[in-house]
Amino acid sequence: MTPPGGRNHLKRSVLMTLEKMTKKELIGLVQSLQAQRPENDVRRIKGASEEDLYKILAHSSQVGFYIMQDGRFQFINSHFREYGGYTEDELLQMSPTSIIVPEDRRKTAKNAVMMLKEQRFSPYEFRIATKDGRIKWIMETVMSITYKGKRAILGNSMDVTERKEAGRRLEELEALESSILDAIPQAVVGLHERRINFANHAAKLVFGWHREEMTGKSIKMIYRNEEEADKIGALFYSTLEHQRTYETEFPCLRKDGREIICRMKASRIGEKLRERRIVVTYEDITAEKKAQEELERSRQELRNLSAHLQFVREEESTRVARKIHDELGQSLTALQMDLSWLANRLPANSKTIREKIGGMTDIVDATVESVHSITTELRPSLLDDLGLPSAIEWQAADFQKRSGIRCQAQIACTGELIERDLATAVFRIFQETLTNIARHAKATQCRVTLSENEKEISLEVTDNGVGIMQWQVDDPRSFGMIGMRERAHLWGGTVHVRNVKPSGTAVRVIIPLTQRR
Repeated sequence: MTPPGGRNHLKRSVLMTLEKMTKKELIGLVQSLQAQRPENDVRRIKGASEEDLYKILAHSSQVGFYIMQDGRFQFINSHFREYGGYTEDELLQMSPTSIIVPEDRRKTAKNAVMMLKEQRFSPYEFRIATKDGRIKWIMETVMSITYKGKRAILGNSMDVTERKEAGRRLEELEALESSILDAIPQAVVGLHERRINFANHAAKLVFGWHREEMTGKSIKMIYRNEEEADKIGALFYSTLEHQRTYETEFPCLRKDGREIICRMKASRIGEKLRERRIVVTYEDITAEKKAQEELERSRQELRNLSAHLQFVREEESTRVARKIHDELGQSLTALQMDLSWLANRLPANSKTIREKIGGMTDIVDATVESVHSITTELRPSLLDDLGLPSAIEWQAADFQKRSGIRCQAQIACTGELIERDLATAVFRIFQETLTNIARHAKATQCRVTLSENEKEISLEVTDNGVGIMQWQVDDPRSFGMIGMRERAHLWGGTVHVRNVKPSGTAVRVIIPLTQRR
């Protein structure tokens, strides 16, 4: 038996052979077929008329076969009847053109006439309407013959509907693929052994080359030099041997000589890279990279300015605190001494004056306390005198005293490796976390841990409050959080904020000790 696919191929082959045969050759074909028929059939063929020979040929054919004379079918083989689904009697009563789709009738008649006049030699195609209303495509050739002593037309036809549908689907698929490729804003380039076999329209936007100019050329044309082209090519092919896709950024060259930076994503065609076929997308990110560099430079300038302002502020705070302590503190101390001297020299019966001096002494004492508090806030003397660990312990105790929130400090740090400015940054971050706890956490207790090793210093503050939402951490108006992150960033450090169970917030600051501003 002939498989379905083989049957269609056989029909096409037979049709192409028959269309080239003359009447004499057709009769010769019939005679050659006689040898393949049973002996009884051969005896019947001997002495057969010309009409019988045509019918024998029709029954032996693997394609549609008909004879038309005086505008009517005179003979139709079984294959031709199958095309339209009509019976032989129905076709013999019908006008041959009636089964052709009206839009195709004029063109079909023209092609048939040209072939009969030997002005056309290739098959022509047209559509027919089947008995059940379907549309089929027919490929046909015709030739002029003598039938029953009169001029007639011999037609050979084949149902090519499946081929036409497959072709249409293929065209639609190709059109879809082309539309998808052209809709992609990045340049898409197909490569085989590093030669370009297709490119989309965006290649013109990215590289300045029309895709027709690129097809068939080496991919080296879009790189700055041959060495770089070989480098990226070797990287692509070696990587795609082990994975399906690969993405990187690499400098490229436009047609006008301008250098660009491209984000490239390569993918192998097929499961394996045996045929070394890959497709690569190229996205010009030169402007994006430049904008990123400008943004990063701007950020760095702002950070440098912030660092400078913080340094100036700390220096100014230190200067003001020292000036207040040295000048105002000394004056208040002298005033206290004078008031004490005066009180000791008043007569015993000077009750009113003693009360007045006592009130003044209280005011001076309160002022001294205020001055001490102000100078401590401006610059804690402990930070300079005893170092960061002592300053953290003092601040935790002072916070507990002022807020009523229990604050436990656990210090595992000597502070010997921490320089003055870094100690200031860590202390200010700690102060900001305590401020946030007092304002927002609704906590009843908190714990601070300060530790260090040879590589880094770590500060972790945990409370049992209501916790924090991620949007609050990322809020651009949360200047306290921003300040903490910027202080840590200046020293190459990080600030991590997270919720803890069952409730509360943990802030962890890690700063490398080897990092310098």
